[in-house]
Amino acid sequence: MKHGDVVRAAAPLFALLLLTACGTDERICTLRGSLSGIRVAVAPKLADKVADAGLTACWDGRCREGDLRLREEGDHGSSGPRSPWPGFAVVPDLPKDGKTAVRVTVVLKDAAGATVVDERIAVVPKPTYPNGRGCAPGDPQGRVHIAVDGTLSAR
Repeated sequence: MKHGDVVRAAAPLFALLLLTACGTDERICTLRGSLSGIRVAVAPKLADKVADAGLTACWDGRCREGDLRLREEGDHGSSGPRSPWPGFAVVPDLPKDGKTAVRVTVVLKDAAGATVVDERIAVVPKPTYPNGRGCAPGDPQGRVHIAVDGTLSAR
């Protein structure tokens, strides 16, 4: 085989290699989504006292209750202190505009049923980006932090 024949035979392969090496900046977005809701972080010393938690979110003249879970299922029977994790209450159809305030009420109760926290705060849910900022936004979420003294702050 002559040198010219080798070059002619390799040219299409070389062109294909060049084309595949020149990637695009196009981002591949998956079907990963996010839940509409309110994320609640409770100070660990306060969370250790909580046996039951509830959340109500109100906007545009309507209210929705969310089941607020503050710790993993296996934590309830442990003999040591319970380890809190960021709680989350699913609240369908939160405003998606990133501007509408939602009035959030959080109620925390101890094992005897006594109210430990019953506080309200305005939160503006923001879009989430489970696939990154280059992809379409997921459902909106708000964030609330509860300090050890029971005061709420929006995050």
